[in-house]
Amino acid sequence: MQTLHPLNLNNTTKLPPLSPSQNEVYLRLLQQLQQHPLCGLGVTRGHGRTFLLRRLALETGGHFLRLADFFDEIQSFHPLALEEGIAATLHKALKAHDLVIVDDFHQVHNMLESCYGKARPGVLMTALDGILRWLEQSGKRLVLSSDQGYYPEPLHNSTKKINLLEFSAEDQAFLFNTLSKGRLKDVDFERVFVFAPHLNATQMAYACQLMPEDAHFDTAALIQFLETYALHSNVDTSEVDPMDFSDLYGVEEVVRQLEIDIIVPMERDDLAKELGIRAKRGVLLYGPPGTGKTSIGRALAHRLHSKFFLLDGTVISGTDQFYHKVHQIFEAAKHNAPSILFIDDCDVLFENQDEFGLYRYLLTMLDGLESRSNAQVTVMFTAMNIGSLPPALIRSGRVELWLEMKLPNAPAREAMLKALIADSVLQLKAKELNHLAELTYDCSGADLKRIVADARNLHGFDVAKEQKVRSPFAYFNQAIEQLRENRERLAAAPAFTAAHNPAAALNPAVILAQMAE
Repeated sequence: MQTLHPLNLNNTTKLPPLSPSQNEVYLRLLQQLQQHPLCGLGVTRGHGRTFLLRRLALETGGHFLRLADFFDEIQSFHPLALEEGIAATLHKALKAHDLVIVDDFHQVHNMLESCYGKARPGVLMTALDGILRWLEQSGKRLVLSSDQGYYPEPLHNSTKKINLLEFSAEDQAFLFNTLSKGRLKDVDFERVFVFAPHLNATQMAYACQLMPEDAHFDTAALIQFLETYALHSNVDTSEVDPMDFSDLYGVEEVVRQLEIDIIVPMERDDLAKELGIRAKRGVLLYGPPGTGKTSIGRALAHRLHSKFFLLDGTVISGTDQFYHKVHQIFEAAKHNAPSILFIDDCDVLFENQDEFGLYRYLLTMLDGLESRSNAQVTVMFTAMNIGSLPPALIRSGRVELWLEMKLPNAPAREAMLKALIADSVLQLKAKELNHLAELTYDCSGADLKRIVADARNLHGFDVAKEQKVRSPFAYFNQAIEQLRENRERLAAAPAFTAAHNPAAALNPAVILAQMAE
């Protein structure tokens, strides 16, 4: 290998200052460039990758290449010779400059892999090997950047890697104070970091731009501001039916456990740090249809806002985009961590016995092997039939909290019915309401909503046809009879099997015994 060309550094004192982690990474990059011809800067999106590379170009006089420069060059190449076009772009720059700095090189690689990798397997690797040989012979230097610190072969093993994948609390404090021009001097950034440890510089800059010039922010106000303007869930709560835990009846113990094990650790960032509390990693919410599992999810969405993410039937198992969408949702939840990922009707997702990919992905998430940010995401499953869930997925240590949703008892049914008919013309006396609650002994919350809706329709039909209007209780009683008749027809249908009766399989003791075998 030839001796490296001298690396001449210019004065950069007039350039904007770097955050502590950015400065550390930048100094390490300069140090590595003194000794190695090929260096890689792996910086997560939004953490200042382009900012650092442009600073390097100014300080060293290096030639800066962006995606547009590659596009300009490869236009003259045949569509099936883009690898040669990429190599030519790098060769041309290295011939003219002692140091070449490439921004977003992972995008260049991804483009070739997705479009042409199968058509010309191994060609890109051969082209990049030519770049390595040129560096060895010329004494020139090359800096490549990537999103997560990965570089294609044969460059990966030859690259001296310097990575900045996450900001620290000190980085957040520095960037917020710099970007806000002193408007956040009274903020405890340690608490802000506990609430949102994965904020990137783009989010912080955007939030600071939106801050009113004359506004004063303390810690609580900044956290609320960030939740509104910087952190976003995949759920638009304006499109979700309003729901609060106080609207749910007969599930007080479930709500209490959620407060203890999920909500308080997520909402009280001060206690999370002071007392070392954390949300449970895995939660299983199980029970018969209509007992309020999805309603719990709605209440959590409205309570946690940007900390709540949903994976439901809109992400269809077996489709081409399934795993891509699942990965996107998981990554977004990790970025907003501590957060909750709510997987509704997960037993339905596992009806396809060949769906091992999602199963393995969930195991990795719950075990926290992929990255330490996984440990701050609570995965909450709902299921009607826990017998259809993979035993390894719900074993102790992965699912730490089991919460059973039962059919509402008589007082809960009476409270539900009272709330449901509060704005109805079909009003009941206290004794009638109590009797109606007794008649619906085997009904879920969803059943009660259906009974009230059916009673209204029956009453509306009589009014429309100018038939004799009966007592309100008579309409409710008829609606109950209709519901039970439909159940009997369903139970008698040939296609109805034990697999469609989740209530029969909801015995955790049986499931745990099977797992122990």
